[in-house]
Amino acid sequence: MTNSIFHNEEFEINGISVPEFELKSGNLIRIYIPNFNLENLPLGFDLTIELIKRFQNQKTDFPWAKNYRQNTVTEFLNPLTVNKYLINKMQIDKLTARRIAEEIGISLNEKFEYLSFKNKKALIIKACFEKNDSILLDYYGVDAMGIEFLENLINTEIEKGKSAIAFDNLQFANEKEPYENIKPIKITVPNTVLK
Repeated sequence: MTNSIFHNEEFEINGISVPEFELKSGNLIRIYIPNFNLENLPLGFDLTIELIKRFQNQKTDFPWAKNYRQNTVTEFLNPLTVNKYLINKMQIDKLTARRIAEEIGISLNEKFEYLSFKNKKALIIKACFEKNDSILLDYYGVDAMGIEFLENLINTEIEKGKSAIAFDNLQFANEKEPYENIKPIKITVPNTVLK
């Protein structure tokens, strides 16, 4: 039996309709957003951030697997490793940190800043899933090979009964999603939603 995790009533934001949907445990809602609006102004990631804020206001325990940037002097002088990121930043125990690194195929001693974008994204997503049953995530900036890797990684979590809302570029929408537990929502401009 699947439990309802999050329910979204249909609403309009910046002239764009977002349909009603329900996220259940063991499912992933994948929202595809076009890059530009009717006036050719950027839309994709900007709208994603607006939707994430709105969804987090509705459900406060709905973390975003946001890209992490090192920006303190301390981190510059003493670079963050995968181990330090998982244990100190994400507060994950050592054994679990080792398992996460192995699942991604990276070493705990690797410097966070030198990880590929795909591996950074995977690390952040796995760490968020380790601490939460449902998360928000995005595929922005990940190449085609990286998306396939992340989809597989995320699906292992979804199969465990976890859930997520993922955001992606409409131009990269699949004809058929790679896993049955993915429910696509394709937002187009003007004001059309394809389910």
